[in-house]
Amino acid sequence: MQIPSTSTYHGLPPTPAQARGSRSRESERRPHPFRDAALIITGCVVAALSFTLFLRPNGIAPSGVVGVSLVLHRTAGIEPAYTQWGLNLIALGLGAWWFGRNFMIRSIAATLLLPLVVLLTRNLSPLTQNPLLAAICGGVGVGLGVGLVFRANSSLGGFGTLALALQKSLGLTIDKIFIFLDGLVVLLAALTFSAEQVLCALVCIVLAGRTIRGVLTGFGTSKVAMIVSAHAEEICTAVLRDIPLGVTKLAGQGGYTGEPKQVLMTVMRPMEIPRLKNTIRAIDPAAFMILYDASEVLGYGFKPHE
Repeated sequence: MQIPSTSTYHGLPPTPAQARGSRSRESERRPHPFRDAALIITGCVVAALSFTLFLRPNGIAPSGVVGVSLVLHRTAGIEPAYTQWGLNLIALGLGAWWFGRNFMIRSIAATLLLPLVVLLTRNLSPLTQNPLLAAICGGVGVGLGVGLVFRANSSLGGFGTLALALQKSLGLTIDKIFIFLDGLVVLLAALTFSAEQVLCALVCIVLAGRTIRGVLTGFGTSKVAMIVSAHAEEICTAVLRDIPLGVTKLAGQGGYTGEPKQVLMTVMRPMEIPRLKNTIRAIDPAAFMILYDASEVLGYGFKPHE
């Protein structure tokens, strides 16, 4: 089946809320300095406390600069906060070339704040001495903190800046970049820490990367349905009227027959899938339907554009 690049949207009629939303789009694009500052502060505190309460006392190297700081603390006795300050500031100097002045200003605040909280909380007692539990809690906490900082269009410097640069230039996802970069740190940590600590560090890295991605794109998963049917118009009318869901009509062509086909595309929440299936089955039991995940959906009826 061949689908041209042009399509026509046939969705729900605009509501008063949509009309007001379209008039306020310009204001929604304005910066939110207070919200961003709150995200940066909260993210730094959460990440630093996760490091202090879970990862540092159990010798688990979670991510780039933080992992390097733990290795240097074990081998050379250097306070992790000092290593984080130094390496992060160097990385920010290099990252300014990629992201510009505003990004660097925001990132300097986060870069200075995170090691400061690490330094001030270094004497707190750990919450657990179980390495695996520490890896799980610490990984989720660090991922949550870093994700909040990223949502404010900022960075913690170090590998975070490098990860954003690779995402921008290569189109890779944040969690895959972190897993690769942090894997290098784990190899370095393997020369310093025990095998158990290294294995726990791998768990921590995977959880941190997945949490970062969840914070950036949402933890919920929507579903996308592609429907091909000889009764496409009837299905479209029923979906719009009875469920109701927005529907996009795509012009397609059968690969074997060469006949023109109408393809319906709709996005829904998982709980709406049974109603869609029942609607299609009642009209055309022979309809062809594909369901797949969408990690993030922006627009009317879903998350607003930020």
